[in-house]
Amino acid sequence: MLPIPHLRSAVTGRPSTCILTLCLATFAPAQGNSLAIGPDPYTAGKQAAVAKAGYVRFGPFQFGGNHTTSEVEALLGSKNIAWIETAHFRLGCSLSPTKAKSRAAWGKQWAASLKRELGHLRQRIPTIKKPKTLDPWLRAHLFAQRLETLHSEVAANLKLGRDGDEADQQIVVGPYLGMTEKAAVLLLQKRSDHARYTRAFHGREMGDPIRLHDGQFDCMYWGASEETAENLFANDFALHTHLTYNVAHNLYSGYRTFRRPLPAWLITGLCHWHARQVSPRFPTHDRKSTEDGGGSKHSAFWKWDERIGGLVKNGALESLDKLFDRKESSDFGVEQHMHSWAVVAFLAEKHKAKLFRFVHLAKGSGISPRDAFTQAFESDVAGIDDAWKKHATKRKRR
Repeated sequence: MLPIPHLRSAVTGRPSTCILTLCLATFAPAQGNSLAIGPDPYTAGKQAAVAKAGYVRFGPFQFGGNHTTSEVEALLGSKNIAWIETAHFRLGCSLSPTKAKSRAAWGKQWAASLKRELGHLRQRIPTIKKPKTLDPWLRAHLFAQRLETLHSEVAANLKLGRDGDEADQQIVVGPYLGMTEKAAVLLLQKRSDHARYTRAFHGREMGDPIRLHDGQFDCMYWGASEETAENLFANDFALHTHLTYNVAHNLYSGYRTFRRPLPAWLITGLCHWHARQVSPRFPTHDRKSTEDGGGSKHSAFWKWDERIGGLVKNGALESLDKLFDRKESSDFGVEQHMHSWAVVAFLAEKHKAKLFRFVHLAKGSGISPRDAFTQAFESDVAGIDDAWKKHATKRKRR
């Protein structure tokens, strides 16, 4: 079981919630890539090709409030980091090459997803063909695209919730959904390198994945290594899913103002909702048994769609009112994770505009989260609680 670390924002002093306890799995160790990866072979660094790819630039550039990409490389003694600045992110990516297919239980899902992603990527970077292996630069391009796709989804959701209230929209501190600078993401091969990076530039050594607010730069950061959870993150599908959960958390946390947090159940549910659209097989929480990638029977614990109705029928979940009172998601058990996701999934399906109106109001309107809920949904918490439970017990299993 991984620890649940906390860092405090340099601006507010409020704890910045970090990644929750991760599901453990065993995968083949990543093959190291100790040599410099060199220039990007797909754009050759040519300005026109870089612009067509949708990028601002490759490194070097400022990566945080007190460090540049060059300083990160000097610290880690590494030239094998692909640095990409996109419209909304600064990405450092140093991932091992990996085969573009898998015989695991989720292999066909991943292959189909990867085929779609490569097709979209090829529209912007035509030199990318149909690879048998995802090399380090191609993995960097994929994660840059994944980040921007997620940002587009979150931004569209938040625009949906603004409801045309121009005066209310002005409560946005910075240009990046409320933050002054673009979100930063660092994906490394080794846990020890991530520990060295966080110790040097963020004031606390943390080898495990971590979310934090870089107060000097006023940006949100998430970083991780392939060695996370006994090499779980060496699996591209798992890494993509967990990145989605955590970067979504950072985007919603920074929206309008970092200083006003969303209710713990709401942001947790939103992040699961986004992540499970990538894959439901790698939920961000603690669980006892998982797929090990070697042909063993896969735990059905990730099948939340099939379990939630039974939990409701058996009275195993607390009321939404009590869930609302939980202040820290770090205290959540798996039941609270499932509960949070199920409520958000119901609201996104039935009342999407109202859901994101709730997010908008809760993040900067000077009213309590419960008042924001009532104003957005035109219903109290108990009314929505009854509605989603009825929906959960009647819905067909998928």
